[in-house]
Amino acid sequence: MDDKILVSIHYAGQIKKDQDENDVFSCSQPTFVCWPNEETGLQQLKDFILRSIGQDHRKRVQKIYYRYPHEMDGTFYFKIFRLCDDADVALIRDWHIRLGVIPLLELCALLIDDGYNSEADS
Repeated sequence: MDDKILVSIHYAGQIKKDQDENDVFSCSQPTFVCWPNEETGLQQLKDFILRSIGQDHRKRVQKIYYRYPHEMDGTFYFKIFRLCDDADVALIRDWHIRLGVIPLLELCALLIDDGYNSEADS
């Protein structure tokens, strides 16, 4: 079984509400990648995001948000959920793999400067 999931990573933008009160990730150029099945913990996901966007030596992921559909009175809305631990990561992976409702998993990563300079250690 192939457990890879197509993911859009939004990292240079913000989280907004649209006119219908949906949570929206605004990013001029999100990155689209396949999330391999071995990337299952929160720290592994953070590292995967940084590698995918080419920032693994410059930035650090401070927070990750997941955008999911929520049905209310027959209408779908999009809400966000902050990933705080390994169980949260396992939950969203399992939900996408088992249900297959939405083919694209949307993440928003808030980045901060790493603060680590390898040249200073030389």
